[in-house]
Amino acid sequence: MNTQRYFEEIEAYQKTLDQQLRAPDGWLTLAGLHWLQPGINSIGADTSSDVCLPPYSAPQHIGNLTLSDGKVVFQPDHGIETRIDGGIVSQKVELEPDINRNPTQVTLGDLTFFVIVRGERVGIRVKQVSHPRRINFPGRVWWPIDEQFRVQARVEMYKPQKMVIIPDILGDENETGIDYALKFILDGHKHSLDAFGMPNGQYYILFHDLSCGKGSYPAGRFLVTETPEDETVVIDFNKAYNPPCAFTPFATCPLPPQQNYLKTQIKAGERYRQMDEPK
Repeated sequence: MNTQRYFEEIEAYQKTLDQQLRAPDGWLTLAGLHWLQPGINSIGADTSSDVCLPPYSAPQHIGNLTLSDGKVVFQPDHGIETRIDGGIVSQKVELEPDINRNPTQVTLGDLTFFVIVRGERVGIRVKQVSHPRRINFPGRVWWPIDEQFRVQARVEMYKPQKMVIIPDILGDENETGIDYALKFILDGHKHSLDAFGMPNGQYYILFHDLSCGKGSYPAGRFLVTETPEDETVVIDFNKAYNPPCAFTPFATCPLPPQQNYLKTQIKAGERYRQMDEPK
């Protein structure tokens, strides 16, 4: 590949990821995550609310959320103009959770809230378009582009499917099926990463390396491979990126499994800067 064209491709990729993060519905808009208790949970900007909305973003009390048998029902207060799909909510409504990736989204001004389910937890995730974290975001930061971190890997399928434990940032552990191992050589040493197959044929990887906590995000990074050819695929670590939990405390990211801890430094892809660090 032409080096100049390759650098331009990676720079365009970095710009796209930055734009996605800054988007009006991106991860930087997350403004709260509140786990519900069985029964009635109050919601509003009052600091005593069970689901406390950002200061000055909403009335002190906008309604109640009732959790019963795993289902959440929202009852808005009279005169509070909350909306679902553009229509005003005037009575009780059951909120579909994010299990099928299509949760019922309730809006109020520039706020949106919806139900998420994580293990046995049921919570309310709050987004705010004007959240300071989004408005003041200084931009992603990256290691220098280095072509040595673009490697060819051999694809091996697990038969039968390999069951692995994927931890998450909440401390939960989820048993998940893995179909592929990607085996490659980097810096003269053999490595292997377990990967998920994606509908478009590419592979999705959660990995950790020795640069994590030393310039890279401590918990690990994510990566999507290029499209495979025959039984090989290109893994380009220059496209490694940080999980949402690197940018907000309200994300619930999966973490790399132990077998995806690489015993080498990958000083490529996205670096890590604390959100309160200067640009």
